[in-house]
Amino acid sequence: MGTGKPKHYQKIQEMYPDLVGAAEALGKAAQEAGPLGEKEMQLVQLGASVALRSEGAVRSHARRAMQAGATAQEVRHAVIVLTSTIGFPTVAAALDWLEKVLD
Repeated sequence: MGTGKPKHYQKIQEMYPDLVGAAEALGKAAQEAGPLGEKEMQLVQLGASVALRSEGAVRSHARRAMQAGATAQEVRHAVIVLTSTIGFPTVAAALDWLEKVLD
């Protein structure tokens, strides 16, 4: 049974278990540090992933946001509102990546 994590992540985890464990613990602590719910946190991370132009992270956080209750329309809107901040070409690319998840 798979972990749902990309193979390259699993390989890094095997090579550097303490490093990955620390990164995962930091992420968990950050999530628990405030009042945002899972859906909101995933939408925030989706926005950051779009800004970083990380296709894999965009898809991952879109899937996670939807698993946490976000609609496809909310996921698209979370990306579209970035247009004036990060530019239309980056947003257009992210919308293309999203369609593969949202279809």
